[in-house]
Amino acid sequence: MKKIGSVCLAVLTAAMLFSACAAPAPDAVQSAEAEAPEPAHTQESAPTPKPAPPPKPPNAEALLAEFSYGGPLPEALYPAEEERGYETVLAHPEITEEIEEAFTAWAEEAGRYLSDECSGYYGEAWNGCKAERPEWQMLAAAALACEAPEDLPAAFANLVRPETETKQGSGQKTVSVVLRAKTPQEAFPLPEEKGAPMPMEFFTATYLLTVYDEEGQPRENSGELAELSERLTFPFAERYEFWDGWYLDRDGGARRHTGTDILCPEGTPELACVDGTVLAVGSGDGTGNYVVIEGADGTQYHYYHMVEVSQFVSVGDRVVRGQAVGLAGNTGNSTTDHLHLAVVMPEGFYIDPYPYLMEAEDAPEL
Repeated sequence: MKKIGSVCLAVLTAAMLFSACAAPAPDAVQSAEAEAPEPAHTQESAPTPKPAPPPKPPNAEALLAEFSYGGPLPEALYPAEEERGYETVLAHPEITEEIEEAFTAWAEEAGRYLSDECSGYYGEAWNGCKAERPEWQMLAAAALACEAPEDLPAAFANLVRPETETKQGSGQKTVSVVLRAKTPQEAFPLPEEKGAPMPMEFFTATYLLTVYDEEGQPRENSGELAELSERLTFPFAERYEFWDGWYLDRDGGARRHTGTDILCPEGTPELACVDGTVLAVGSGDGTGNYVVIEGADGTQYHYYHMVEVSQFVSVGDRVVRGQAVGLAGNTGNSTTDHLHLAVVMPEGFYIDPYPYLMEAEDAPEL
């Protein structure tokens, strides 16, 4: 029995020694766990970084809007005590000349500012900033709306439209910014509010562009400056009496007549002479109640002296030839019931409607 017990004790002792040798130390277990790779299904691959977006080219329009002019300005504008219109401009050519000089200085400084902001982006391709000087008629019209010379820089900025111009030639690309001169329609848009008068600046600019040339001299007959691109429809269902009153004296010789008058009874429906879009429906001291239609090529057709603010159309309406747009009357600067039809070309001057009305087609029955 003693021998068997001794044998069992020896076996047990050997087993304990073997277990002690085979078991890893606690620190070794933790280290192994830390170094062991995670199972493949639990690993997350690092996201691929997105490439940075390329820098955007400078926004010339926004840059011009933030530009602050600090150069010379005229000491005074057109006299405030006088009626501000084309008469005021014509009476003060020396002020108009100072405004032209001020615009040149403003454009030069604005060009340097735009060049400083754009040259770094375009590098060797940058070709500077150029400015088209608006006609003196446009500068004068914009200045009439200013209260003080300090208002001129904002007025100048409204007369131009910055355009980025890219040219390719001889294997080399050049980029420049051009300050394009606006037309009266762009600079002095007609009101969208029904019943509102047209901007004084629009009338002044279009009248001066029509009647006076680049040197400020009266034109003999500017009704021949351009031609319409489409045949007109007569603006009444009946061919009422009309005559060529283009360029005749008005207001005792103070101004020229820049349209055609068609006599008719009060309340006669006035019809669209082209397919187009209604730009304005309003009322003013000179125009009376009016409607303006724009044709497909940007030509404007102005209907003046209506008996009331038209209830036939609204701004933005599409109209077709022969469609009623208002009722004839005797409102505004008028002495009898009639339609004064004026045609403003896309460039911003009037042309004589008379020859086109003589050749107009009869209005269709709608």
